[in-house]
Amino acid sequence: RFDLLRSLGCPTEAMVISIVPYIGFACFATQYVYPAYESWRVMLQDKPDGHELTQWTFYWAVCVSLMTLEHYLLFLLVDYFPLYLELKTLFLLWLVHPDYKGATWLWYGKLKGIHKKLDDDFYGKIMDFLGPFGPAEASSTPAAGPPPTDTQK
Repeated sequence: RFDLLRSLGCPTEAMVISIVPYIGFACFATQYVYPAYESWRVMLQDKPDGHELTQWTFYWAVCVSLMTLEHYLLFLLVDYFPLYLELKTLFLLWLVHPDYKGATWLWYGKLKGIHKKLDDDFYGKIMDFLGPFGPAEASSTPAAGPPPTDTQK
């Protein structure tokens, strides 16, 4: 990474410009600590809310995508873009804040429709391709859970 920077004539020392003290710690807590706690809390509930499951599942997908993008494509911005960590922390705060729930908004507001179209087009093809490794037949395995009651029969 530094050989590329040296060949471009860039200094190899990171030019971190920050106006918030301990922004790395704040970014870490916003990106990992609070979301891990909330994800754990939701998963331990007897009947978790579907929107909360969506919030934290999609948050972790965005988090992994952001980490991959930073590592492979945005490594120059991470070190040389002024106030990068502050902007990243604000974005992550918007994603996880209980009043905003940005991850839920991104999924339901922007991406669910795109995913539904792709799911309708390709789900059957993928299941056909998987063949015997696809979903288990309902008649071959009994359903998990308590036996049906008289009202359910």
